[in-house]
Amino acid sequence: MNPERIDGAEDSLAAISASIDARSAASDGESLEFERAVEYVLDDCFFSVGQVVGMRTTVDYEAIEWWRDRFRAKFLAAMHRQGNRWLQARQNVTTVGWMLAERAVRYAGSGSIGVDAAQRAAADVERYCARHAKRSASALSQSSEGAVPVFAGYWCTDLPAAP
Repeated sequence: MNPERIDGAEDSLAAISASIDARSAASDGESLEFERAVEYVLDDCFFSVGQVVGMRTTVDYEAIEWWRDRFRAKFLAAMHRQGNRWLQARQNVTTVGWMLAERAVRYAGSGSIGVDAAQRAAADVERYCARHAKRSASALSQSSEGAVPVFAGYWCTDLPAAP
């Protein structure tokens, strides 16, 4: 066995490990930044929901939890895929928040907005976002099958896995 070769392999392994650790630390920092940004996005969206609901009805805590869990995952995936584009997309996202609230009020009827109404409203909004993204991709002459929605729809649609 050649001792120099073993030492070189250990050095290479150490360099690779250091490189992985550096990328992981950068990724962890970016993830933490995205986590904080998503919390802000959600707060802003629910402020919009509250503006629309106003005094017409109440929203059950469980419904808010469901919405928050549902859209937190979608917004975080969007940020990881597209970067933090919140400042460019804020008006679109809050507008979709208003739509979510209007749909939820309608589904709640004369009662409070419960999980069922929240889920139905979210499904409507997600369908709208998917259609909007598809139309936007078509308008740009992209294949709508593989298009990554980068407009209002990208915040609440499922995104393809990153390459």
